[in-house]
Amino acid sequence: MGAISANELMTPPLLAKRGLLSFGGDPFLLATWGPVFFLHFLIEPEALRPEIPQPFELELYEGAACVSLVAVTMSQFRPRRRVTAAWLFRCIKQQRFLNFRTYVRGDDQRGALFLWGWLSAPLPISLPSNSFSMPYSFASVDYNHNLEKNCFTGSVSMGPDGGELIFRATIPGSAVFHHCAVGSLDEFALERYTGFFCAGARAWFFRVWHSPWQQIPLHPQVQNTSLISNRFPWFSQAKLTRANFSPGFSSVGLGRHHRLLTRG
Repeated sequence: MGAISANELMTPPLLAKRGLLSFGGDPFLLATWGPVFFLHFLIEPEALRPEIPQPFELELYEGAACVSLVAVTMSQFRPRRRVTAAWLFRCIKQQRFLNFRTYVRGDDQRGALFLWGWLSAPLPISLPSNSFSMPYSFASVDYNHNLEKNCFTGSVSMGPDGGELIFRATIPGSAVFHHCAVGSLDEFALERYTGFFCAGARAWFFRVWHSPWQQIPLHPQVQNTSLISNRFPWFSQAKLTRANFSPGFSSVGLGRHHRLLTRG
């Protein structure tokens, strides 16, 4: 990751790159992101605000709150430096992730607040969920991008009592991927390079960097969302409004998590 020229500093991805490089040792890990699928739901702000912990402030899009489901497959983990904890990721061949998030501001930073996540088990052994009070569970996660049939399907399941998410979408063979339009819901939800989460009573953030999103809008079929509504009953009030598909990135820079310091 090279130096940033002065005339590049105002674009969101390069502002993110500058922020990531401002911490010594970041990025600590590089990874490949395969195809990424987004489902965006709008909901009344008052239904969501009880889920927003201090010190975060909920951001709205045209007066509505937005929550998104982001399906991504991560692979080819490459540590940036020798003799760091990042080398542990080299034993993970592939990991599929479903992120449930909303959009907030914390300590003058705009980012995505991770409400919960579902991960495929990285190793063929039983692992505990929600380790270190972080918001995730291990689940059965299957994503399939069928190039011959031009479709993307996803299934995430926690078993008969935990619910599941099932969706599919057709990807036009003639699709031309493009940047998010300025002021659109696509830009509001996708162009986020800071992730927030809470672990116990503490708030944390981390930064990522990649080139600007190239994406296309889709019209998916969502067959089951009980995975989400079983954990978050208010989700039944949310309305699916938008979906996007991106081919992903060959190299994403991932920063370590840092304590969010709020102004007293």
